[in-house]
Amino acid sequence: MSDTLNIENVGKEYEKYSRHFGQWLSDLYAQTVQWAGSLDTYIQAGVLGVCVLIAYTMGWLLRWKFPLFHRAREQFREGSGKWFMARAGRLFSPVLLLVLLSLSVPIADESLKSDPILLEAAARVAWIWLLWVALKAFITHPLVRNIALWLLIPAAILRFFGLLAPTISYLDGIGFTFGEVRISIYIFLKGMLVASFLLWLGRLASTGAERYIRRSKAMTISTRELLIKLFDITLYAVLFLILLNMVGIDLTALAVFSGALGVGLGFGLQKIASNFISGIILLSERSITIGNLLELDNGTCGIMKKLGARASIVETADGKEVMIPNEDFITSRVANLTHSNTRGRIEFSVGVSYESDLEQVKAILDESARAHPECLSEPEPTIFLREFADNSVNFLITFWVGDVEKSGKWGPQSDVMFTIWNRFKEAGIEIPFPQRDIHIRSGLEALRPTPEKAEQKRAAGSDT
Repeated sequence: MSDTLNIENVGKEYEKYSRHFGQWLSDLYAQTVQWAGSLDTYIQAGVLGVCVLIAYTMGWLLRWKFPLFHRAREQFREGSGKWFMARAGRLFSPVLLLVLLSLSVPIADESLKSDPILLEAAARVAWIWLLWVALKAFITHPLVRNIALWLLIPAAILRFFGLLAPTISYLDGIGFTFGEVRISIYIFLKGMLVASFLLWLGRLASTGAERYIRRSKAMTISTRELLIKLFDITLYAVLFLILLNMVGIDLTALAVFSGALGVGLGFGLQKIASNFISGIILLSERSITIGNLLELDNGTCGIMKKLGARASIVETADGKEVMIPNEDFITSRVANLTHSNTRGRIEFSVGVSYESDLEQVKAILDESARAHPECLSEPEPTIFLREFADNSVNFLITFWVGDVEKSGKWGPQSDVMFTIWNRFKEAGIEIPFPQRDIHIRSGLEALRPTPEKAEQKRAAGSDT
């Protein structure tokens, strides 16, 4: 029955654990009755109250005296020294209480007739309090913090009452065997706790390494992004191996699982794998880097803000952040407007009436484009007469700006069009718009008034 739950062993472990727990309750009741009738117990309670009051008061004074310890923690970057200092202020009271109780226990042991059991128990509770405050203060990830609180705090309480070892033995007895790997409730809970802490530490390490690599000016943007991604892959692979080792799972026993995982990647996760590999290709080719102005086949146009492991973020002109799978940059046509340089060409059409002086119009259009501060002199603006349309003579204006990432296209185009409008008004040049003349060829006779129609209208009025 290696692959099924051993019900007989579970029953034996439960019976053994129940006997141990019952004996512990009986001993606790007897000791409580003995403590309640002793004067030393009330002396210890008084000492404990004084220690708690001093710890709370001193902790509050220290945080009030040093503003760094009680400043809003959101003001500082996570993982920085000031961030740790701001969160460490919450540990003052628990640490002071532990110090005071540690000093009080040996003094009470020499002064009292009985053992200072109450002070020793209070010291253990203070340790649990310190653990609770530290987890709440320094672990910011909600999932990791909740797992730690729900597993470590009960484990500390069980250890305080001497029930941790039998509880572990009982939980370890409930499990099943998968191949050569045995999985029990204890191993599962231990793995969940260790995994949550390793992921939290990995997140901190990844964030710190990312900031360090991004600050390096000796490497190009693509090289920095590639190093960040390779560091993340290596980091989490090492953390996964550490997790298996700490949980106690033999790596050689995972051959079947590795094969199943490979099949799953081949069928179910092929899109994720494709996007991940596409991101590596983009970074190694350097065809797209952070800060490039991109235009996709679907009409999305914006600046590349982040090259992620699965998807990249493109910020459009209206402030939207669009997440685009990395595979789309490989399999579809993408226009990189700033791949080799940041110059950009702007073009738009203008129509004038047939009565206008076309040479004057061309001169005004050229001067309006050159007057813009972002317009480059090389290549110089060009004006083309494109067509004689139904209602207007149409010109095409093209000019180049030096940094399309900074100024964009719409801003310079709008400025030049305003200038053209004002210059046309000064020169009396008209921008035509379609006009239609309606000629009614029949039906007017029925609308014209006649004496007979007027007589009929008067008769109808007199009848009413």
